[in-house]
Amino acid sequence: MADDAKVVVEEIKNCPACKKVLKRARRYYRNGGYFCNNVCFRVVQEKQLKEKAAASAEAAATENKG
Repeated sequence: MADDAKVVVEEIKNCPACKKVLKRARRYYRNGGYFCNNVCFRVVQEKQLKEKAAASAEAAATENKG
């Protein structure tokens, strides 16, 4: 019976902003991702917003040409 029990092992993940190893007690979960803290979350969020704005500006520029 003891052999049938599954052992849950948590993956070691790194923060997408600063690449630090995330410890279980100090995780910050937002929008489907784990971060070190709120500052790292905001850094990644701002980066994504800039990329989205650049992509939409590029799409608008190519749309106006054609």
